[in-house]
Amino acid sequence: MIQVHRLLIVPVLIASFTLASHRAFAESHLSTRISDTKQHHRQGSGSYPYRAKSDYILKELDLQAGDVVVDVGAGDGWWAEKFAKPIGKTGVIHAAEIENKKVDQMKKRFAKTPQVKPYLIKTDSTGLPDNSCDVAFFSQSYHHLNKNGHVNYLKHLHKVIKPTGRVVIIEKYTETGLGEGTHGTRLSRLVRQAEEASWVPVRLELMTGTYHYIAILAQQELFPPEQKRKKKGSGKPKPTTKSDGKSHTSDSLATVQKRLADKAALLIDVREKDEWDAGHLSQAKLVPLSQLRVGAGKPEYAAQLAGILPEDKIIYCHCRSGGRVLAAAPLLKKLGYDIRPLKAGYASLLKAGFKKAP
Repeated sequence: MIQVHRLLIVPVLIASFTLASHRAFAESHLSTRISDTKQHHRQGSGSYPYRAKSDYILKELDLQAGDVVVDVGAGDGWWAEKFAKPIGKTGVIHAAEIENKKVDQMKKRFAKTPQVKPYLIKTDSTGLPDNSCDVAFFSQSYHHLNKNGHVNYLKHLHKVIKPTGRVVIIEKYTETGLGEGTHGTRLSRLVRQAEEASWVPVRLELMTGTYHYIAILAQQELFPPEQKRKKKGSGKPKPTTKSDGKSHTSDSLATVQKRLADKAALLIDVREKDEWDAGHLSQAKLVPLSQLRVGAGKPEYAAQLAGILPEDKIIYCHCRSGGRVLAAAPLLKKLGYDIRPLKAGYASLLKAGFKKAP
């Protein structure tokens, strides 16, 4: 369930205040009844009151052994140290900072903790490979990103974060009468930026007594459109001619195979390079969604695609489970292609008789 402090800020979300509790965890399951007018007052002192709720935050992150985390704006490494235990020796924490001094300090601090890797970053990129991280974590650092560069940074994270990965942002809840100054991010602004960059908030919650909220975002491709209800008496849907790019094609897999065999259609795979390398269909061409997002609208990229994808043929596209194709299809449709997203993912296509490349 999505939880937000003020219903009037994001009307489509459910307003949720957590019950007063001086414990440092267990926010989500508590009652929202306000039994004391002071229960939401800020507790403690310092710039990071939510650190007292680290047990609750770690529970929300649910980090597992082997996970890879990029801690953007890691500071003194306080959170990196907390993350080191659950990810274990097989995991990695990229402790990112823009100041050499802080990087050097963390290198000394974690000299005997090899899974924590402090490094220097630029303000507009993590500098990490595509599809390499499970979590991107911001602790009171999101508002320090380049001015007007937040949407582009979140789009960059689409490439870096794995398809089932998350972005976790902790920020001060400003401009609502709760906090002082502007050292934070207005919640409505964060939601707007996330949606513009194709991220979906799966958890938004004010942490009691801190004036800070935690926002957890997931990739929009994990939320395909709902299937349209059939009208009574309409019968079976007819095979599509051209897809609207917003829903899966109704062309049967038998039709797809025949058109591929007749060279009337092409098949593209919009998964990422590492997924392709792990196994792909012999008839498919690789066009990663991350590259489509970055290249969309650029003439040079359109020319590059034109050398791969003929405009006079149907272009079927597949991914792992039928989600990412619905993000890729509109981008290709804008370039003039007859793009038809397949609901069947890679494993389902193999079972249906599509051949795996040697």
